[in-house]
Amino acid sequence: MKILKIFFSSLFTLSAISCGLPDVTGITLELNQPYITKVIPGNNELTVEFQAQNNEPSFSGYNVYFGDKTNPKKYKLYNQQKSLPTMLDKGSDTIKKYSFKIAIGSYYSVNNADVDTLKENDLNNGIPIYVWIGAYQITPQLESYYYYDNFVQMGTPRPEALNQNVTPGTTINGTGRDIAVLNVNGGKLVFQNVANGSMMRVSGNSLSDIVIPPTSGYGTAELDVTANRLYLIKITEGASSYYAKIFVRSVNGANSAVIDYCHQTSPDILSY
Repeated sequence: MKILKIFFSSLFTLSAISCGLPDVTGITLELNQPYITKVIPGNNELTVEFQAQNNEPSFSGYNVYFGDKTNPKKYKLYNQQKSLPTMLDKGSDTIKKYSFKIAIGSYYSVNNADVDTLKENDLNNGIPIYVWIGAYQITPQLESYYYYDNFVQMGTPRPEALNQNVTPGTTINGTGRDIAVLNVNGGKLVFQNVANGSMMRVSGNSLSDIVIPPTSGYGTAELDVTANRLYLIKITEGASSYYAKIFVRSVNGANSAVIDYCHQTSPDILSY
């Protein structure tokens, strides 16, 4: 075996000397598969965060796909020049972090048909969307191998309200569903549960810090309103659960608070 290794090594060296470096366009490579770390829902949009490392010859960027659970590659997204890859990038020897927004107006094609722009009904609130990212090599055209398990991730757009100034006595309504009531108790602002509601408070820096709602850990007690905190809400209706959240930007004593909030319009969806 050692003799064979020496023989092939010598043969490769002779080929490189006589013919120059190998033609990389004739070498079949498997590009490193990007890994989605978070899918952040928005109003009729999703922001996909992922990590990847590729430095293969002719590597040119990443393609973004989405669809339903059975066909996550139904929609192929294009860049602003209506070409591929969706995200242009240069090779790197280290793992890099990326973010891409799937939004109304983005260029796409369905099953490689004509390029069009995404409409609101392509990104309906309350409808789960399944996303996959592929590494892309332009010459010859090559994409990382399609894996479903661990690499396809789900996110569900939902309505939201940002930078809202609310005062005591306000029922916070998540665009069609009451999710909490702001009141005063003991000289402090508190969030009180609505009917069939429960909530918990966690640290956070924005509404998007937590995008997968916990299924347990909620309580029925009112909670003090504190700046830079996330309030996670679960509302039970029969056998179904609706999830919502509130992020408190600032508090003005017992007078008012500035908040962001959202709720998932469909029941039992673990994405908000």
